Amino acid sequence: MITPEFRVVKHMGAIDAFSNTITMITSHKNLVLLIMVFALILAPISTYLIGNAPELNFNQTQTIQKQGNVIFEEHGSTFPEKDIEALRSYLPKLLLYALIASLLMAAVQYAVIKGSYMVANGEEYSLGGLISEGFRHLLQVFVINLIFGAIALIIILLPLMLILIPVGAGALSGTAGIIVAGIFFVLVIEFFVVIFMMGLLSMTVPLYVIKGNIGAAFEAFSLAFRNILSTFGFGALLLIGVLVISMIMAPFSMMAAMISSGWSKMLVSALIEAPFQALIYAIMWIGGLEFYLELEKKDKGEDVDLLLEEFKF
Repeated sequence: MITPEFRVVKHMGAIDAFSNTITMITSHKNLVLLIMVFALILAPISTYLIGNAPELNFNQTQTIQKQGNVIFEEHGSTFPEKDIEALRSYLPKLLLYALIASLLMAAVQYAVIKGSYMVANGEEYSLGGLISEGFRHLLQVFVINLIFGAIALIIILLPLMLILIPVGAGALSGTAGIIVAGIFFVLVIEFFVVIFMMGLLSMTVPLYVIKGNIGAAFEAFSLAFRNILSTFGFGALLLIGVLVISMIMAPFSMMAAMISSGWSKMLVSALIEAPFQALIYAIMWIGGLEFYLELEKKDKGEDVDLLLEEFKF
């Protein structure tokens, strides 16, 4: 039988992992600096490719028809042809930037996680060696992020389909309260699903880095569902960390928008945001590794505890 004290320690895994993440980031700032360098490299690329986003303007339309004593009005909106053409020419640039950024950051993600794992094992690393390894594994990391991103999107969207139930029930009964209460309940479920998926997804690439094969990334599902409370907790901590950093970043972005304009505004804003983005990536990537190591340690501890119980007379 597992003691209550052991269960308390097990559920502290999320807090321990997040604490270890902060310690890793503060004691090995060069890993964050590595992310920031690549974020700065992406800043002018993003400004050039997607900085000049087209503005879509609606053309309001209204038609009035009179049939006898009844007047029918139809309201609608359309995009001007020039805006549609601008959007068509912009989308390829957006996709190109998304591909470049995803591949480049996949290499950095592998390098940062590998460096953090070597530190956790008491090994020395060189930034040059980590970058070289990162670029050798960027395609695998890109594929993992793509596959699990698609899976997560499907899982996150599934609860939204439940909104049809209260909407249908409310429409049949004519009660708006059922619709509001039902939608609120579905959104609460959606919130917890998103938090859980954040904790789960954070472990996929670390599993690949440690075990060396893409299939190992799928072990994140079994780990997350065996440690549901810890996964919720760690996902919530990740979300809070990202929100706090984003809130700190917002005034600086607004300041950049006020002191510059046009292309320079976009470039200055991207450069200012790069350090904050690097910190967000560091928390998510290193955090995922620390969370996996914490769960692995707790699982091993639980196995030992159960084994001792089997041989207890």
